[in-house]
Formats: sequence, structure tokens, C-alpha cells
Amino acid sequence: MIAYDFVSAAPGSLDELQTEIIVLPFFSDERPLCGAAGLIDWRLCGALSRTLMAGYIDGHFGEKALVTAPPKLKSEGLLLFGLGPSTAFDVGVAESACRLIAEALAEARVSSAALALPGRSLGLLPALDGMQVWLAAGPPDGELEELSIIESAEEHRALDSLFDGLRRQSESPLD
Repeated sequence: MIAYDFVSAAPGSLDELQTEIIVLPFFSDERPLCGAAGLIDWRLCGALSRTLMAGYIDGHFGEKALVTAPPKLKSEGLLLFGLGPSTAFDVGVAESACRLIAEALAEARVSSAALALPGRSLGLLPALDGMQVWLAAGPPDGELEELSIIESAEEHRALDSLFDGLRRQSESPLD
């Protein structure tokens, strides 16, 4: 069972996040980057924006780009995941994105990751709904042992009881 925790979507919290990979979903029409991707881009002095402007990635649905994290971050890498245009985003797109992200993490055999839930950068999906979509489509038992959900401090209360239930399940001796 995956152990879930919460990390605040704030520059200091993301700088100190020690994980193998940070998953940053973004929309093809999201410029500048917002949410966790925007904060990390700011911390990296616009390196992600320059990658987008150079045309190396554009954010079409399902696009994946692995970026080695620079020394400013304690994570080993960033996985940029394209969500397509924000105008086409709905729960179905979120479900498909979560499945593809889960598959990518499983294929990469990642044991610890952090995830900004799809759609949260522009507030197109409430945090609790996004978390429930992730849990429904999330990775099967395998290599992934720890997943930190990147979310604003304001949403922490909405997710707190859900996280507590997940922690209790992961610590249960019946598993």
C-alpha cells in the first residue's frame, strides 16, 4: 500500500522535498506555468518556461518529459505531463491523465514521488475531487511506496481526513 502525505505548494516546501521525482501536470495553453509547476519554474529561474518556449515540449495530452532536477531542488528529477488544452479539461481527462501518470511511475520503478494533481494548477478540479480521481486511477501495488500530494495550505483541511484514512490503511497490520 502506498503511504500518502501532504506537502504545501510553497517554494520552501518544494525546495526541501526529498523524492525521486516530482510530477508536474500542465496545460498546453497554460502560460506562464501556474501552481506547483509555476513555483518550481520560478525557483529554477524560468528553466521550464524556456523549455516550453523553445518548443521541446508543448503540453499536448499525454506528453511526458523527464527533466533532471538541478541542485536547487532535493528531488532527483521532474516529470512534466501534458494535459492538453484547459478548455477541454474535465473529470474524464483527469481520470485518463491519472492513469497515464500512474503507469509512467510504475514503468520508471519509482519508489517515492510527489504529485501535483491534474487540473489543480488552474483550479479546474477541487482538491478533494482530484485526490479521489487519483485514488480511483492510481498505481497498483508495486514499486511506489510513498507519494506526497502537492497542494495549497488552504486545501489541507479538505484533504486531511482523507489522508488520515489512507495513513491508517497503510499502517494496518491486516494488510
